[in-house]
Parts: sequence; structure tokens; C-alpha cells
Amino acid sequence: MNQDEKRTILLVEDEPLIAMSESLTLEKGGFAVTIARTGENAIECVRVCSKMDLILMDIDLGPGLDGVETARTILREHEIPIVFLSSRTETAIVEKTDGITSYGYITKNSDDTGLLVSIRTALGLFEARRDINEQSARIPSNHEETT
Repeated sequence: MNQDEKRTILLVEDEPLIAMSESLTLEKGGFAVTIARTGENAIECVRVCSKMDLILMDIDLGPGLDGVETARTILREHEIPIVFLSSRTETAIVEKTDGITSYGYITKNSDDTGLLVSIRTALGLFEARRDINEQSARIPSNHEETT
């Protein structure tokens, strides 16, 4: 990635004031931000937008698809890191994300530094995983070497 190119985050948040506050924090942290207010809007945005580097997904999105259902739908079609965001930390809420490939869980009351560090860590983990997968695909198996 070009040093000058901003990474783009899709922020999926149904509360306008929270979305605005988080967006400003992310932009100050050097990210470009696109906001989706519903799960359905997020799915459509990922399908039509040229590039999203990460999705910051609120778990409770009000009526319609929740964040967990939205994440499952997106991950069926796209390989993109998702970090869940919620004001709730009850075990039942956190467990809803089990079984979904995600790169973190951030509480909404986290400070700006915590949010930005979590996002950067998630991006780094995703890139490392992708690099390992690409390297593994280039290494011939023992069977291929002997034939």
C-alpha cells in the first residue's frame, strides 16, 4: 500500500451522534471513513464500494439485520477484517460473535487511543494472515515435489 494512501473504514453504526463522534476520531487517526446506518446498507456498500480495508461493526443496529448477521453475510462474499463495537459487554452479547472471523471487540466507552490502537492491530493481524496464506499457497506440497 502506498504510504500516502488512506485506509478506508466502513463504520456501521445506527446512532447518528455516535457515528459522527467515531468518524471524527477515525479521521483524526488518519483513516477515511464511510458510514452505513443499517446492516442492509453495510452489505450494499461493501458490494459496490471499490475498497474497504476494515469494517467497524456495531452489534445492535436496531430494526433489521443486527451486526452479527450483517458480518456473516459480508464474510460469505468478501475477505475483510471486521471489528465488533458495542456498548454492551454481557457474556451473551459477546458470545453472539463466536464462530465469526473477527479481529476484535471494542466497547463504545473506549478512549480514542484504545479505538485507534485496536483498529491498527486488527489491520496488522489481517495483513499477516493474508501474507501467510499467500506464502503457503506458493509452497509446493510434498506430493507435488515428487511428481
